[in-house]
Amino acid sequence: MTSTEVIIMVDWSARSARSPAKRTKDAIFIAETGPAGRFVTYCRTRAEAQAHLAARFDTALAQGWQVTAGFDFPFGYPSGFARAVTGSDDPFALWAWLAEAIEDDERNGNNRLEVADRINAKLPGGGPFWSHPKGQTPAHVPFRKPPHEGHPFAERRRVETIATGASTCFQLYGNGAVASQTLVGLPRLQALRRRYGDALAVRPFEDHDAPILLAEVYPSLLNAEVRARQRPAEILDAAQVRVLAAAFAGLPPDRRDAILREGDREEGWIAGLGHEAELIAALAA
Repeated sequence: MTSTEVIIMVDWSARSARSPAKRTKDAIFIAETGPAGRFVTYCRTRAEAQAHLAARFDTALAQGWQVTAGFDFPFGYPSGFARAVTGSDDPFALWAWLAEAIEDDERNGNNRLEVADRINAKLPGGGPFWSHPKGQTPAHVPFRKPPHEGHPFAERRRVETIATGASTCFQLYGNGAVASQTLVGLPRLQALRRRYGDALAVRPFEDHDAPILLAEVYPSLLNAEVRARQRPAEILDAAQVRVLAAAFAGLPPDRRDAILREGDREEGWIAGLGHEAELIAALAA
């Protein structure tokens, strides 16, 4: 990593209330490695996290630094889903649609379950979104996983059939569920796209060079390394993004750029998938 590069890794959260003041799991942790040092920031709400990221991006732009920011939720859905919802295959059409549909306030109150219910209602077959908290009874979101039938898209993205342990982007609640993080995460990324315009590019959807790059990551790619490097009393979520930031920071800039450009331009991709050994080696850089 050069002295003008910033690597940021974000462990996202779909909490529906503010996280506790004391650091806790399943909240938002943002790791940064760069000219300002190496540190992990704890955010209690998504609004706070978005504001923190914007401040860090603004600083980087003012200083002329290059930023790569990774987020641990899917940037896309199986091919055909965006068209079924928006009428377009463009993943950013879906980002924009969700940005209009999702309500997510300053204290994490949000309507993600209602939006999932709305999407299910307009699509044929059961689902695709499933699982909800006990006691809630959305009309079109089943509690248990329904057969994936009648949909013009697959149940999983191609990358989720390759990455060990990766969850489907349609499971809203329960162990390993990532669908809720995606529904409340993509609107926040869309807001950053609107704020920075051509100064920001999303890989692998966009090719143009930009001082701010966003990418999808999956901290479990380096699970054994994270466990080995986890500090005493360190929350696992924080350790994951700290180690992942260090790994991507250790890559030569041209290799990191090539890795970020890999993948499906409609469904998205997990940056670094298939390059785990290279990322582990980069931790020693």
